[in-house]
Amino acid sequence: MVEYMEGTSRRRGDGAGEPFRAGGGRAARVRAEADMAHACERMSVDPRFVKLRRRFALQAGALVGTFLFSYLSYLLLSAYARDFMSVQIVDSVNVALVMGVGQFLLTFVLAWAFGRFSVRSIDPLAEEIRDHARAEDTADGRVVG
Repeated sequence: MVEYMEGTSRRRGDGAGEPFRAGGGRAARVRAEADMAHACERMSVDPRFVKLRRRFALQAGALVGTFLFSYLSYLLLSAYARDFMSVQIVDSVNVALVMGVGQFLLTFVLAWAFGRFSVRSIDPLAEEIRDHARAEDTADGRVVG
C-alpha cells in the first residue's frame, strides 16, 4: 500500500495509517475512497479518456520504437560492420563517431517531438477530461481540489 503518498501517517500503534484530517473517522475515509473508486471507474470507460490513453500509448510507442531501432542499428553496425563504421569522413572523424553523436541528437529531437505532440494533441484532451470531471463532481456536491 502506498499510504505515504496519500497524506497518511504511520504512527506507532496505528496500523491503519489514518490521514491527517480533523474530524473525519474511518467511515468518512472509507466513503471518500469509495467515491474516488467510483469516479475512477466512470472515468476509465469514458470514450475521451480511452482516446487519450490510446494517443499517449501510440505516441510513446512510436518514439521509443524509433529510438530503439536507431540504437540497435548503431550497436549492430558497430559489432558486425566494422569496415563500414571505420570509413573516414573527415580526418579522424569516422562513421561510428558521427552515428554515436547522432544518438544524442536523436534523443533530444525525440524528446522535443514528444513535448510538441503532447501540447498539441494530448494536453487539450486531458484538460477537457479534467474540466468535465470537475464539473461532474461539483454537480454532485463534492468539492474538488
